[in-house]
Amino acid sequence: MSQVPLLIAIAALAGAAFSGYGVWRRRAVSAWPRAMAEVIATEVIERRQHSQRREHFEQQARFLPRVEVRFEVADEPVVTDNRRFDAPPSFTEREAAEAWLRDYPTGKTLEVRYDPHDPKLAQFGPSRIPTRRIGLTLFLLAMAGFALFIYLQG
Repeated sequence: MSQVPLLIAIAALAGAAFSGYGVWRRRAVSAWPRAMAEVIATEVIERRQHSQRREHFEQQARFLPRVEVRFEVADEPVVTDNRRFDAPPSFTEREAAEAWLRDYPTGKTLEVRYDPHDPKLAQFGPSRIPTRRIGLTLFLLAMAGFALFIYLQG
């Protein structure tokens, strides 16, 4: 009997556990303290990703809009940006990243939730349900179940 389905089931369960932990951690964000933060800077960061195709080697540009904010925790100023908790959205065109940044002009006030143990770890805007990560967790659980079923049938 082949051990491959069992190994796939174990790997998928480990991935589901890791992904599920991320969902659980994200749920805890709703309980974090809130603060009003001021946008102090914005910029578009260009990242080059290497991809190799048959024809040639090329670098694909990705544009990440960065929003830096300032708020106070226990009368101490905290400066952080949107790269610490949620990764900033990634765009293939600079114009799209700049359009996204228009919602965050310098001087705008917005609500943040921050980790009481590390205030630089902050989430901007309303709390969101991590639907992609929940979907990944469910997919990995289904794959583990299917692989285990195949293993037990063999």
